[in-house]
Amino acid sequence: MVIKESKKHLDDVNMTYWEHFIFASKFMIKCLKMAFALTIHAFIPGYFTVYASNKTFENAKMLEEMGRK
Repeated sequence: MVIKESKKHLDDVNMTYWEHFIFASKFMIKCLKMAFALTIHAFIPGYFTVYASNKTFENAKMLEEMGRK
């Protein structure tokens, strides 16, 4: 079941396994950077005041342009 759904997802996004792996890994790193900035911001509100918001919008735009929602 999982393998069938994985193959369907790869077909839907028009990526090979490794293309998807690299894309998802890079996206994960971006999310970790945002999480780090938000952690600092939680303790010191004057730091990273708009970083995570801006990155969230950038990521949403990138995904939308790629045909995902």
